[in-house]
Amino acid sequence: MCLGALLLLASVGGIGGCLFLLFRDPFSAATQGTYKPNWENIGPAFVASIISLLANLCLIGGAKQYSKEIVMFWVVWKIVLVSLFWAWFGYSQLKYNGYIDWREQGMRQCYWCDLPEAKYFGLGGAVASLVMILLILPVVSFNMKLKRQLRELTQYEFAPVVYNPANYHY
Repeated sequence: MCLGALLLLASVGGIGGCLFLLFRDPFSAATQGTYKPNWENIGPAFVASIISLLANLCLIGGAKQYSKEIVMFWVVWKIVLVSLFWAWFGYSQLKYNGYIDWREQGMRQCYWCDLPEAKYFGLGGAVASLVMILLILPVVSFNMKLKRQLRELTQYEFAPVVYNPANYHY
């Protein structure tokens, strides 16, 4: 439950960051007031933050109710979230390097790819992915404990049946 509460705060921060990028001009010095929100970057992050908020609420509730299905939903979502991040990162890199070019359809260039700190973006993503995987491990352990408890509660103990012909009289 503590892990869910901590990640719940991170999800709220992600939603706040997306709203800031949507309604403010964070790059005012570089864009001279011509900033328009880039839905290719903000949209997926906003949707992922909202779903993560709901998944973290589910983790808290699932841990409180000892529900292995709800806890497993959280694990699966976090694995999907890490995979989606790397798909988005790869898409941005392909777009930046010119392998994907849809400028006629309104595609915009990558904002962070031209920054001098862009080389640290992939490293930060790798560290964040590793931290997320490390945070998944105790939840998977908890899920396995819940499965074991359910199996022990629903498993019937039968005495072994031994065939003895002397017990049967014809």
